[in-house]
Amino acid sequence: KNVKIRVNIMNKRSLIKFLFCSYFIITGALVFAGSITVKGKVMSNGKAIPSVQITDGKSIVLTDKNGKFNLETSGESEYVYYSLPSGYESPVVNGIPVFFQKINQNLKSQKINFEIRKSEKSQSNHAFILWADPQVLDMEEFQQLEEVVADVKKTITAFPADMPVHAISAGDNVFDRLDFFDKYKQVISQTNVPFYQVIGNHDMDYNNRSNELSAKSFSAAFGPAHFSFNLGKIHYVVLKDVFYYGFSYRYIGYVDENQLQWLEQDLKSVKPGSTVIVTLHIPTIYGESEKAGSYTTEMSNSVLNRQALYRILSPYNSHILAGHSHTQWFTQATPNIAEHVHAAASGAWWQGDVCTDGSPKGYTVYEINGDSLTWYFKGVNQNKTEQFKLYKAGTDAAFPDCFIANVYGYDPQWKVIWYENGIKIGEMQRYWGEDPYAASLYQPGKNKKHSWLSVSQTHHLFRAKPENPTAKILVEVIDRFGNKYKKTLE
Repeated sequence: KNVKIRVNIMNKRSLIKFLFCSYFIITGALVFAGSITVKGKVMSNGKAIPSVQITDGKSIVLTDKNGKFNLETSGESEYVYYSLPSGYESPVVNGIPVFFQKINQNLKSQKINFEIRKSEKSQSNHAFILWADPQVLDMEEFQQLEEVVADVKKTITAFPADMPVHAISAGDNVFDRLDFFDKYKQVISQTNVPFYQVIGNHDMDYNNRSNELSAKSFSAAFGPAHFSFNLGKIHYVVLKDVFYYGFSYRYIGYVDENQLQWLEQDLKSVKPGSTVIVTLHIPTIYGESEKAGSYTTEMSNSVLNRQALYRILSPYNSHILAGHSHTQWFTQATPNIAEHVHAAASGAWWQGDVCTDGSPKGYTVYEINGDSLTWYFKGVNQNKTEQFKLYKAGTDAAFPDCFIANVYGYDPQWKVIWYENGIKIGEMQRYWGEDPYAASLYQPGKNKKHSWLSVSQTHHLFRAKPENPTAKILVEVIDRFGNKYKKTLE
């Protein structure tokens, strides 16, 4: 009996071992069968370009001295693409830089070559336009977007002819109308500059079952949802931080593990201390509220695993550029990571000429000098000197004796100083509140198109009470770069 038991135990162990080994043989074969080998090269006018990063969005390899690469893809990846090396340009089609090619899933081995062009302009000094949330819902709103594009064109043409310029959209290019992507590209192509795109929560497929399938339509229109490129001394990164969890229109702010691993590989080629600019849609920090937001609010308005992203960026001088909120603010996330949240190109969803925090609908202009950058906010159809708005005393019922300034691009390195009858009094008092004009425009239930539209509280408001109610008031705003802007309130 004991012998039989031992035999049975041995037979079971053998069976388990057989099944265990078979599992790994079979799954290994499946993984092998699913992988695709892509070989190719990167050339520029017949010249091989070495040390170019080639990726499928997961793994990264470098081209050799002959410009050749050999990439074993996961089999799940849709594209093979490169990180544009400094000093070169990608082809542009309908305003979109084409740095990617689709993988043929029916071929286990295939050849993909890339042709890039040597830039005729020095990229040491360059500029870019950053807008967020154009978010068009219907054809009428495309007409308004064309007005913004016309203003962007004027800004671009004002730069010296030898200044390279590109543009980046921080997402929500459309308002759930994924069938508008082609029309959107047609409109932005009028800027005549390479226009990189970030996926927003309103650019996603919500009819698919998981986050992994949520960027299908976006990628078909614009290419990969995360990528990088280089201009001059600046390394640019675009990430997808809207995570769809397969239920209704629900999402959270989250950078998935695949992107984090990819970013770690991507930054290996970037020297510590260099400037890295990361653009994503949802801000990493939910900061523009006097009171802390609820957990549910923070889930969809901030990046929950932001500390993981910060750790990867910690060796660099980093700027994170975001949209999503239709308001504007600045946060020094860490000593070497600054986050810029941008007012919307659509203002308050095209329902008025200002955003819900009173900032004009507009965009931000960034200028690069070597490895440093400066920036300013540009309201549509406004001069670049229009950096704040003044309201006379009594405009805000909460502070009836105070005049008010809304300083759109304020950050803690700015100063807001006031003078009474030519005498300098001091700095105005910063406070949380509602912009009076935005409050008059946006009240819940009052807007015919969007009944949910309402004014937002903001922390770039300032107030002061004059000694003499009839005095002449002058306000001087000095930004972090020393630029001065003045306005008089009679």
